[in-house]
Amino acid sequence: MSVNKQKKQTLEVNRMNFRLSPEIKAKIVRAAAITGQQLTDFAVSTLNEKANEILEQHNSIVLKSEDYEFFLASLSEEKEPSLNSLKAANRYKQGQRKGVKHHIAD
Repeated sequence: MSVNKQKKQTLEVNRMNFRLSPEIKAKIVRAAAITGQQLTDFAVSTLNEKANEILEQHNSIVLKSEDYEFFLASLSEEKEPSLNSLKAANRYKQGQRKGVKHHIAD
């Protein structure tokens, strides 16, 4: 078996195909050249960086100091949960959010 065939069998690659306007492609080609990367490597690394940035923003909540203090004070209060809070907790346990099903680890 040749080395190329062996590489293809051991490395799983997924493709993305999309169309670009000539202006956008030229800008991307120029940026890749400036960074010294091949076009594909530049596109993959840039898409990966942007995806990580978006996911990090989605998974993080940043509060102002006063909001953080309010949040902590609210946690300290001894109250029975409201009906809405109980419903939200139940939806969370089921892994549902606005029609999207999420898998929650136990």
